[in-house]
Amino acid sequence: MATYHTWHHPHLDDKPAFSTANIDVASLGTGGHRAHGAAETKQLASLRNDLDELRKIGQAKGICDAQRDIGKSHEGRELWLLKVGKGFDQKVLFTGCHHAREWISVEVPFLVAKYLIERYEHTPADDQQRRIKHLVDNRQIWFVPMTNPDGHQFSQRDDRRWRANRRSVVMQDEALTVETWEGGERTIHIQAGTYQGVDINRNYPESRWGVETVATSRDPRRAGRNATWAGPSAGSEPEAQRIIELFDDHDFRANVTFHNFSQLLLYPDGSRKDPFTQFVGKGMSALIDEQGNPYTYEAGNALYATTGCQDTFAWERTSRPSFTPELRPRHSHLSWAFSALPEREIEPCFREMLPACLALINCAGFDQVAGKTKVTVDASAPIAQVVRNGWKVFEGWEP
Repeated sequence: MATYHTWHHPHLDDKPAFSTANIDVASLGTGGHRAHGAAETKQLASLRNDLDELRKIGQAKGICDAQRDIGKSHEGRELWLLKVGKGFDQKVLFTGCHHAREWISVEVPFLVAKYLIERYEHTPADDQQRRIKHLVDNRQIWFVPMTNPDGHQFSQRDDRRWRANRRSVVMQDEALTVETWEGGERTIHIQAGTYQGVDINRNYPESRWGVETVATSRDPRRAGRNATWAGPSAGSEPEAQRIIELFDDHDFRANVTFHNFSQLLLYPDGSRKDPFTQFVGKGMSALIDEQGNPYTYEAGNALYATTGCQDTFAWERTSRPSFTPELRPRHSHLSWAFSALPEREIEPCFREMLPACLALINCAGFDQVAGKTKVTVDASAPIAQVVRNGWKVFEGWEP
């Protein structure tokens, strides 16, 4: 059975990759806080160790390079990276764990990367292996499974329901006038003090950064455990800066950032009328539904309006498909939300997302909706190429 990861832990220093150790974590039974020694023991694996081993396997196959991270967090933890593929121009980015307590959002990108590396064969024996070889040979796929390592570690060690990063921001007395989603304004009277914990997924410098919504705030009093604070300025947070730098240096042709919960596949509002994004997204949605546990496909602001999110930032930077899957569970009343999702749900969650992820990687090589024009192939021509639908080839995919 798949297990959850920790960024790294001393108990796992001398353990081989893909092994686990008993690690005490904050107990949900105390309201999430590790108070008065209340804890529970979980079997956790080291994300560092496991990515290092996958990188080693990939390098032996000639499909991974040696880069281990994209830089460090506020507290100095590496944002671990695994880069898979031989392609150069057709780059895809998968990120997870902007929100610390969303542990399953680490596991799905990790398992997609593991799947591609382990299933890659230089001499494919069947159609699936040929398809995987095509993806890996022609794409460059970047995996950053834990964008918020400081917050994730804090959620395991101290507070299971912690959402934000861990940076403390000193603010001065100020009357701050901000724009609201409905088109009005309000004034926030900020009191001088230190506020800890910015919502990284409200901090990206997209065109409407800082516009207040029901789930985005400019008020530092919304920092902390359940933060929706967008931070003191756009792109102020070190973890968001690491992702922004990737987009500064690389032309990503597709982007996915995993979250949980609600079982949704969300796209930025700005891409609502983009034919190619909608073609890809509806295809991904159909592939998820085919697995028997449907996700609702809709614009991100249909759930609740937000600003400063990575998917919108990516869309505005690239005009390419960008999505946010909100993973299992569908309803919070199951008491499975966030880090409480049972380990037995990890593998099914990965399996239902895999065909859609493979389809997105494939669609990074396309520029427009698949046409319906009938083509007559001349057998006497020196080269004949038939381009198939970018996502439909993954119908019926069995991991």
